[in-house]
Amino acid sequence: MSYDVWLEIDTGHGEWQEVVEIGNYTMNVFPMWADALNGMSLREYHHALCSEAAGPLADGVKRMEADPEKYRAMNPSNGWGDYEGALNYLRAVAEACAAHPKCRIVVDA
Repeated sequence: MSYDVWLEIDTGHGEWQEVVEIGNYTMNVFPMWADALNGMSLREYHHALCSEAAGPLADGVKRMEADPEKYRAMNPSNGWGDYEGALNYLRAVAEACAAHPKCRIVVDA
């Protein structure tokens, strides 16, 4: 299974429109993200406003960058996903939120 993440914006007409497609990444790296995000699952950011989520997500990226060996030790034993991929994906989500603060995050898992 994987997380599929995108950003959407309120059209003002009772609908939400996709603005940025981030793509998907394996759920096997869940422990890395949970550690980097202070115990929060990426799924818990579902429908969070980017203006509120960008900072905590960027902090998670910084935690992962600061201690790569800690996070590499969490690489899934089945080979599906790794530190580099998990970091790049989390960075993409954080940067998209920073660039689009009026959007909300959609996390389909």
